[in-house]
Amino acid sequence: MPDLSLNLGYSTHFIDWMDFLSMRLSKRPVKWLSASLSLFLGLAIVGTPWLVIAQQFVAPRRGLPGRRIGGGTRDPRPCVWGNATQPGDMAALSPAANLGLTTAKQPRFFWYLPKTRAKQAEFVLYKADAQAIDKLLDSNLESQIKNVAQTKLYSKTLDLSKQIGIMSLSLPKTGSEEIPVLETGQYYRWTLALICDANNRKRDIQVEGWVQRVPPNADLSSQLQKADDRKRVALYANNGYWYDTLNTLAELRCANPKDTNLVNSWAALLKSVKLDSVSNQPLIEVCAPKQ
Repeated sequence: MPDLSLNLGYSTHFIDWMDFLSMRLSKRPVKWLSASLSLFLGLAIVGTPWLVIAQQFVAPRRGLPGRRIGGGTRDPRPCVWGNATQPGDMAALSPAANLGLTTAKQPRFFWYLPKTRAKQAEFVLYKADAQAIDKLLDSNLESQIKNVAQTKLYSKTLDLSKQIGIMSLSLPKTGSEEIPVLETGQYYRWTLALICDANNRKRDIQVEGWVQRVPPNADLSSQLQKADDRKRVALYANNGYWYDTLNTLAELRCANPKDTNLVNSWAALLKSVKLDSVSNQPLIEVCAPKQ
């Protein structure tokens, strides 16, 4: 039987149950067997716990320039490196076209951290001129977007552990830090820079991504309100809401660390945006510590 887990969303548990049911019903009349299998398939599609929930991400029609992969330099003392199982390039977890949508006022950002000698990294969020960007996109002048004025809204220096894997940062919702709130329709660029040499920031290794806050339409909003978290992942992914897809799936993985379907869904999601090399890397400093 072909592997349906990625293309159709079935888990291996579902396939095993189908095989089991086929054997149990092999001596029944053909019509009864066909009807039973159809019913079982229908029930599985609308929401069984065996469903692999991640589907291929449907990206927005527009994209923005930027480097989401940041590798080593010709520095005689490399800042990052990898091996056969751990890539040596830092990566922003953003869509291939580098623009992801969000419904959130204060979204969460993810990246892959390779083995590095850097002890700190810096996250920065910029607000760009939306009208200027839209005008350039409409004129097919994406290469000039780098010249659009950007305002620095928020920055945070992160202390790095020696762990290798997927990290994240949420914009602060409370506390003494200045709290940036994403405006509807506005474009924001976020960067993550490894500080390889604190005395020479030109040696930083940097990745970046873009985010735009777009409220869901009435139909999607209604579906999201009725859906559980697992179904929301598919709804977000099918409608271009990258940051909501990633965050919801990460929260599910944190709540269910032994659920292999969620692990497979995460890998499938990253592969769908050509981040195959980091699709199986562990989550580090993503899940809140247990009390």
